[in-house]
Amino acid sequence: MRVRQVYPAEMTNGRPRHATMWVGLVVASACLALFAWNAPWEEIGRVLRGADPALIALAGCCLLMTSVARAWRWRHLLRDDAVSFRHRLTSTFIGFAGNNTLPGRLGEPLRCLVLSRLERRVGFWQAAGSLVVERVFDLAAAIALLVVFLFLAPFPPDAAVRDAAFLGRIEKDAAAIAGVLVVLITILAVFARRRLEIGTGWWARVERRLGSLQEGFAGLRSARAMAACSLLTVVLWTFMLLFELLMLRAFGFTELGIQHALGLLVVLSFAIALPQAPAGVGVVQIASETTLTALYGMPIARAKAFAIGLWVCQVAIVVGAGIVALWIEGLSFGDVQRARGTIEKLQGVASPGSPE
Repeated sequence: MRVRQVYPAEMTNGRPRHATMWVGLVVASACLALFAWNAPWEEIGRVLRGADPALIALAGCCLLMTSVARAWRWRHLLRDDAVSFRHRLTSTFIGFAGNNTLPGRLGEPLRCLVLSRLERRVGFWQAAGSLVVERVFDLAAAIALLVVFLFLAPFPPDAAVRDAAFLGRIEKDAAAIAGVLVVLITILAVFARRRLEIGTGWWARVERRLGSLQEGFAGLRSARAMAACSLLTVVLWTFMLLFELLMLRAFGFTELGIQHALGLLVVLSFAIALPQAPAGVGVVQIASETTLTALYGMPIARAKAFAIGLWVCQVAIVVGAGIVALWIEGLSFGDVQRARGTIEKLQGVASPGSPE
């Protein structure tokens, strides 16, 4: 696959990207140092060796199903039945593998670029527009799950999160964010329905790209498409929740239930929005360990072993799926590197999403 130049030269200033990358590396290094400080490695190794491989394999299947749900949802966001499921799925696998191996969260633009090359009827900016809407759905789901977790999870009686004032602030913040999401969706829907008139001159190029981006919001024009996206978002996050629950059980946390897995999922979903190194290394470990020890009172050695196992399992499955997707589509790592050359100056949409 020969990847053509997609972005104009004026958009390739790398300073913001390099700043974000270095901040991410600093955050990752600090988190890893904190995670490794005085860690009981012998006991951690024992817990890792005792993990249930069958449950880990089942959790891996749930993780893969999250990409399947994303690929189905992508169809409704694009509102184009002619775009094959296979190409939507392989592009998703490759994109998330990119998020786990490339700096600067380049997996999202890589995902759009791959789909635009596999499906000539879909432009890069159209695919990018659809992912903006996708992130709105995922942010809404994360906020909803946060509220559910705070009100339903069985925290210890002296936990700060049981404080009525704290819960009241969370409820108000969640309501404010929900209001912002409603306004944002309304704006995107209005923009999606407005017909752009393409003029001449230098502005015409901008308008053509806006028109392509507008096509990415096509799903907002249909109530049926929005309902389907909402349902598939529930399916997607259910599989993510099952992944967390099965991983907890695989590492022997039988005393923790689905509400605890929900809390872990919410914490990780917001943690990955921070500037970080590829695959969230360091950040994922600290977020997982802190959730298990500070919120649930679990032993530190078991918590650290779980954090390591969760990260390794997640990265291995996502990157492995991406490699298989490259092979299926007849692509190579060289193709990915050439694609990276056109998009590495840009960042994906930074919002809470999947632990992938």
